[in-house]
Amino acid sequence: MKKRIEGIVPPVVTPLKCDGTLDRRSLCRHHEYLIKNRVAGLFVLGTTGEGPALPQKIKEETIVRTVENCNKRVPVLVGISADNLEDYLALADFAARSGADGVVAAPPCYLPLENRELLEFYRILGAEQPLPVYVYNMPAMTKIEMPPELVVEILKLPGIAGYKDSAGNAANFEKVVSGMKDHRDISLFMGPDTMLRGALRAGACGGVNSGANLAPQLYVGMYEACRNGDTAAAEKYQQWIVDLQKVYRFRENICCGVAAGLKYALSKLGFMEPYMTRPARPIEEETVIDDFVRKFSAEFQI
Repeated sequence: MKKRIEGIVPPVVTPLKCDGTLDRRSLCRHHEYLIKNRVAGLFVLGTTGEGPALPQKIKEETIVRTVENCNKRVPVLVGISADNLEDYLALADFAARSGADGVVAAPPCYLPLENRELLEFYRILGAEQPLPVYVYNMPAMTKIEMPPELVVEILKLPGIAGYKDSAGNAANFEKVVSGMKDHRDISLFMGPDTMLRGALRAGACGGVNSGANLAPQLYVGMYEACRNGDTAAAEKYQQWIVDLQKVYRFRENICCGVAAGLKYALSKLGFMEPYMTRPARPIEEETVIDDFVRKFSAEFQI
C-alpha cells in the first residue's frame, strides 16, 4: 500500500518580480515559512499559483527551485493542467526528472471531454508518466464538474493517488469519501477554505487551501483540532478562516482575486512583492486586507 499524504498542502503562490521573472529569494523565504508551520506538502503551479497562466520557463524554474528548497522535507506536488494531453505529459516528465513527488491535473477545458473521455484521460496520465496523479475537480475554471460517481471510478485507476475537490459541493464530496472507504491509500483533500472543517469530519485526510499560504497556522491547527476531537479549538480556527476570506473578496474574478489578495497580504508581512503574471494587475492598496494582516500577525506573532 502506498503512503498517502495527510494534512494541509498549500497551493503555493508564485512570487514574481516586477519584470515577470521568478523571485527566487521570496520563493525560498515563503517555503521556509510554510514548512516551519508544519504543512504536509507543497502544491505548486495550481490555480492559486497562477500555473496555467505562467510562461513555460517560469513553470520549470518554479518546479526546480521548489524541489531544491524542500530538500525532501515535505513532498512536492506539481500542477500540470493544460489544454492538451501531450502538454500534461511533457510537464509531468519534467517534474519527475526534477525530483517532484506527484502531479495534480484538472481536466483539459478548452474542448471539454465527456465522462468516458475523462476516464480515459486520467487512465493515460496514470499509465504514461511515472509520478502519482492527483485529480483536481475545479469547475469554476475548467467549466467541467465531474460527478462523484465518475471521480470514484477515476480514483480506482492505476497510478492515481488522490483527489482535490474545489467544486464546493459538500454532498458530492461525501459521496466520493463513501465510495473510497475501502481505498485508504488514496488522499482526499478539500479545497475551499471554509469547507475544510466539514470535510475533515466527513472523512477528508486534509486540505489544499489557498489561505494556508498566508496563515498555515490556522489550517494546520484546524486539521489537528479535528483529528483530536477538539471542538472548541476547531471553532476558534473556523472563525479565523472565515475572517481570512476578506483577503479574497474584492474582484469579479475570484480565482485571480485569491492569488492577488494573498500576494498583497504576504507583501505586507515581508515575504514577497504583490506582482501578478501579466496582464493581471497587483493590488496597490486594500485597507480590509491590511486590517486582517495586522490582526493576524499580532495574534500569531508573525
